[in-house]
Amino acid sequence: MPADASSLIPPALDQLRENPQVGPEEVLGLLERLAEVPDPRDPRGVRHRLAVVLALTACAVLAGATSLLSVGEWIADAPGYVLEQVGADPDPLLPRRVLPAETTVRRLLTRIDGDALDLAIGSWLADRRPKATRLRGLAVDGKSLRGAAKAKGRKIHLLAALEHATRLVLAQLDVGEKTNEITCFQPLLDTVANLASVVVTSDAMHT
Repeated sequence: MPADASSLIPPALDQLRENPQVGPEEVLGLLERLAEVPDPRDPRGVRHRLAVVLALTACAVLAGATSLLSVGEWIADAPGYVLEQVGADPDPLLPRRVLPAETTVRRLLTRIDGDALDLAIGSWLADRRPKATRLRGLAVDGKSLRGAAKAKGRKIHLLAALEHATRLVLAQLDVGEKTNEITCFQPLLDTVANLASVVVTSDAMHT
C-alpha cells in the first residue's frame, strides 16, 4: 500500500511532525471518527471493534508498514501504551491485550466502505488543522493509485480535494468503473464541511 499523490498519509505525517505530541483527546477524536465507518460484519462473534482495528492499521502505516503482512507484524509487536490509547481490549485470561491478526485486518479492509473511511480520516485531519486566517483554496484532482488494483486488474482511481495551504486531503472518492470524475465532483464537495469563502480549482472538464 504505497503512498500515492492523493494519499492521506503524507499530510498526516506532516501534521504529526509539526505536532509530535498527539494528546489523548485527539486520539479519542480519531476513534470517534473511525467509529462512524459502517461495520460490515455480523455483530455475533465480533472480537475486535472496527475502530480499534482501523486505528492500529493507521498507526502501522504511519510507522512505515507498506503491506498487509507488515501491518499485521507491527500490530503484533505494538507498544503497550499504543494499545491502551486506541482501546484494545485486555485478554480475560492472559496478562496481555487481544490483538487482531493479519488475516482479520485483511478481511476487514476488503469489506469496509472505502469512501466512508476516507471521509472519517479526512474529517479527523480537518479537525486538527489550524484555523484559516486568509482566503482558503481547495484543489480537486483525480489520480490513479500506484501499486493497487481491484478485480480483473482495474486500477483504483480517486478524486481528491486538497487544501492549498495545509496540503491536507480533506476528502476523496473512488471513481467507479461505470462512472467518471465529472459525476463525482459535486458529491466530493458535499463531503467537505464549510465551503464558505473557499476558492475551488479543478481541471477544465469540471467547468
